[in-house]
Formats: sequence, C-alpha cells, structure tokens
Amino acid sequence: MDKVRDWMSQPPICAPETMTLPEARRLMHKSRIRRLPVLDSAGRLTGIVTEGDINRISASQAHDVREYNLYHRAADLPLRDFMTRPVITVGPDEPIIAVAQLLLRHRIGGVPVVEGDRVVGVITESDLFRRMVEREAAAE
Repeated sequence: MDKVRDWMSQPPICAPETMTLPEARRLMHKSRIRRLPVLDSAGRLTGIVTEGDINRISASQAHDVREYNLYHRAADLPLRDFMTRPVITVGPDEPIIAVAQLLLRHRIGGVPVVEGDRVVGVITESDLFRRMVEREAAAE
C-alpha cells in the first residue's frame, strides 16, 4: 500500500510566522505553490496560509490592499495574524487513500506532512492526481 512519503512534495517550502503578506505572496508565486506551512521561531508548525487566504485580504491578485480595516495595513500583516490554525496534518506513513479521504472530507487542497515536530513535506491534491496519471501512463 502506498504511503504519504512516496507521494508528498519535499523538501517543504515553509515560512516564518513573522513573514509579511507580500513576502508570502512572492514566495508562493516564485515557488509555484498554493499553500505555505507557517513555523514559529523554534521551527514548529503553527499555522498554514493558502493563496485563497492571501487573496481574501488583498484587493486583487496583483496588488495588496493598502488598508486592512482601520488599524492595519495589509502590507504589514505578518502571517501569524491571518494564518489558519490549528493545522490539519498527516504523517509520512499514512496510507495515501486516507489522505485523499481527509482532503475530501475537509474540502481542502493539501496538508503538511509532519514527522515528530518537523514538517517534512506537503501533500496536495495535485500530488495525488499527478501520481495517478503517471501510474496509468506507465501501465499502458
């Protein structure tokens, strides 16, 4: 039976919780990812930020809102102020079908893979789809 470790993307691209919204957007764009695990200063997973989270706070996908309510500027927002927590995670030895069911049940596109207190990868619906297509092509 296939395990998460065989299908996950690694090494994970993570961000410190002090990273600002525009920095996170640039990192995600440059890395071609749609979710970003957020780590505290000790390297522990504390939250996750998705492309959707960033777009909800921004005026558009191209430019950040300069005003985020009366008190904050979106450009100054650290990830810890708008990240999702707690984070749904899986372990590297989880069966791949369990991850697919988890993504469907929670209506999410991916989750960090955690071993102990370290993020060791990320598994997304794109990873699942890509691997299924590769397997079918190899079988033909």
